[in-house]
Amino acid sequence: MITVVLILLTIWVVFNLLAGWAPLLLADRISPGRLPVWAWGKGVSVRYYVGENVRSYAFNVWAPPFTAVVFDREFFTHAGPDLFRFVVAHELGHARMHHHIHRWLAVVSGLALLPSIRKRLSQQEVLADEFAERLTGFPKSMFPQLK
Repeated sequence: MITVVLILLTIWVVFNLLAGWAPLLLADRISPGRLPVWAWGKGVSVRYYVGENVRSYAFNVWAPPFTAVVFDREFFTHAGPDLFRFVVAHELGHARMHHHIHRWLAVVSGLALLPSIRKRLSQQEVLADEFAERLTGFPKSMFPQLK
């Protein structure tokens, strides 16, 4: 019985590790010249992609051994330079603070079902916005389209 449980747990973890790669299969990798120099990160391995995303301008995912940021294709093509820099900085903030790993651990372990953990995970957005404000010098209020 213990062997079956360990096998199932292993399958669950491996499946969830591989799940981070799923959005990248349908996205195109962005060359370094398309982003601000500071976006190529010090101390964290980040790869940038562009794909289809109807929920937000960009999202961050853990695809071991690196973090991936996937921008919505429409946003990437038409965003103004200031908004684009802010969104890149926001996603880099998530990567630098390892929010993608925290979210992954919370979901895989089931802790994301606890209200206190969900509240803490939602605070990650505020922290990423603060990081973006410091990095770009732009207040988030400058971009009313950001919720």
